[in-house]
Amino acid sequence: MKKYTTYKRLIAKTVIISLTTSLAVAFLYGVYIKQRAIDELARVDARKTSRMAFEALYSAMEKGWSKEELDAIILRLNKVEPNMRINAYRSPIVAELFGDREQDRTAREHDAFVAKAMKGEEILTGDEEIRYLYPIVVNQECISCHTNAKVGDINGVIDVRFPVANLKISLTTMVNSFIVFFIVFTILIFAILYFRLNSLLVQPLKQFIGMIQDIISKNDMAKRVSLKTKILEVKNIESYVNKMLDSIQDYYEKLQELSDRDYLTGLYNRRKFEEFLSYEIKRSVRHSDKFTLLMIDLDNFKYVNDTYGHAAGDMVLKEVTEIFGSNLRNADILARLGGDEFAVILPQTAYEEGFSVVEKLRARLEGTPISLMFEQITLTASFGIAEYPEQGESIESLLTGSDLAMYKAKRAGKNTIARADQSDQEMATEIQKKGEFLRRAIDEDRVEPFVQPIYDVKSGELFGYEVLARIREGERYMAAGQFIEVAERLGLACKIDNIILTKGLKVREELALWDVQFFFNLATNSLFSGNYVDLIESHYSRHPEQKKEGITIEILEREAIHNVKALMDIIEEMKKVGIMFALDDFGSGFSSFVYLKYFDTEYIKIDGEFVKNITVNDKDRIFVKHINDIAQEFGKKTIAEYVEDEETLEVLREIGVDYAQGYHYGKPHPLG
Repeated sequence: MKKYTTYKRLIAKTVIISLTTSLAVAFLYGVYIKQRAIDELARVDARKTSRMAFEALYSAMEKGWSKEELDAIILRLNKVEPNMRINAYRSPIVAELFGDREQDRTAREHDAFVAKAMKGEEILTGDEEIRYLYPIVVNQECISCHTNAKVGDINGVIDVRFPVANLKISLTTMVNSFIVFFIVFTILIFAILYFRLNSLLVQPLKQFIGMIQDIISKNDMAKRVSLKTKILEVKNIESYVNKMLDSIQDYYEKLQELSDRDYLTGLYNRRKFEEFLSYEIKRSVRHSDKFTLLMIDLDNFKYVNDTYGHAAGDMVLKEVTEIFGSNLRNADILARLGGDEFAVILPQTAYEEGFSVVEKLRARLEGTPISLMFEQITLTASFGIAEYPEQGESIESLLTGSDLAMYKAKRAGKNTIARADQSDQEMATEIQKKGEFLRRAIDEDRVEPFVQPIYDVKSGELFGYEVLARIREGERYMAAGQFIEVAERLGLACKIDNIILTKGLKVREELALWDVQFFFNLATNSLFSGNYVDLIESHYSRHPEQKKEGITIEILEREAIHNVKALMDIIEEMKKVGIMFALDDFGSGFSSFVYLKYFDTEYIKIDGEFVKNITVNDKDRIFVKHINDIAQEFGKKTIAEYVEDEETLEVLREIGVDYAQGYHYGKPHPLG
């Protein structure tokens, strides 16, 4: 098992190594200085001392002193420096002329250093004690007394001995030595730290960063970090990062699955289904194959949700998924597109074979009771079939064709199968063209807000504007009636609503129309999926000095019926931030008056079909009057649409309608 160290141990080890190394360097440098002192400083000091001793003796000899007096001088010199000993030895030449001494002869014969010095060799020796032998060379002045000598001979040797501790080192030498030692020590410490930290810390971190960059650049969540290191903390970083990558990979795979799968049934979602459909088209083109696309919509599924609750509805969807999945081949692709809508791709399957598969699915669903609480229910579905390439050669045309065929099956009485025929194909092509036109208009920012004025019937003053969607096409503008149905079918209505609301609020700000009501037509689906509360709150917050009012959202009666409870919750939530509501086209459905009970709206917009004929049709007039009376009793203001002339306006004034709009007051137009 590989052993690792910690940063604390690494630092301690580095300090110990550095300290040991510095002490070793200091010791070696001390030895060097000592040796230098012996070789250089001791030689200089000893030469000076020897020279002084010689000069003292020479001065005495010039005066004719006896050898006893010379010995006394040497004795006195030795007393000057107790730790230093000075001796003088005569050479054979001096002994011949002035007589020899026993100690001199003994030294010449038995002391090898003295013998060498007598031959003219200057000698420096010793370790703990320095010994310096200085030969006295005969010069011209000496010949007058030493008649038997010639220039260059040796008259004697001065022997100086002193301990190493007595060496005097100059201040300059000490300072220079300290500076050199400090520089060498600093360089050495930094070198040790650099190489240790570089090899054990920096390099593993660089390796770590490189691996992380590689993982990020390649988006390879399966790759793991592997570091060459002896440091436990670095190894822990590797371990924890790899654990984090394991978690990220798990989350990534789960997110990938969520992005591809429906959370409830586990089936492929619409996005992934369209990817498979695109692949199947390419494969079929390559191999000249046919395949069948199937669109399925459960019949009367709303009844299940309303009667048993959404939790039971979710359970039913899972059961339906099991029924469909168990009766399809492994190669078939089943997806849930949303709500109670499913889709199936039958690869390499022409219409005839595909119809048999669909009939099998229809029969199994109809013949399989589903248990709910204490009873069993039977579900049916409407099936629409489109064949590639007969009903379309693109994703859009195939989806539209199968979708139209499914609606055809619904209209035919449900629990049946329908195929997109030529007329459906032409309709699908037309829808596809309009869809492309709408997408281009949105991308090119050609969706514009128009406004139609709403006036107070009694005072005749401007009350507000209804904001309407228009698409700019060259010099002309297309009304919403020409594109809104296709937009809703293709899921583009929410985008258009968002654009109109954003631009309408911007115009209101730019023109400072704070006292004018703005009515926006938003599809019910847009309310469920849009960020309209944020948009309107942001509009209010930019002008805190103004009251949080003046924005009204119109709800279509025919759309409200599909999700009453959810719509009630949304209305309640949006009213908290100052948003008001109007029930549009009131009277167009049988349940109109029931909505007055459930929806807390400020305004009722009376359907123009009743308003436009009130001057000539008594029934329409009575109907409008009753709508107005009931609305007033519920505390709601009424707005009459389709007011085309003064006569109609006069009747509305008599009935007591609050507000009116129509061509009599003005046609829709740009504002600003």
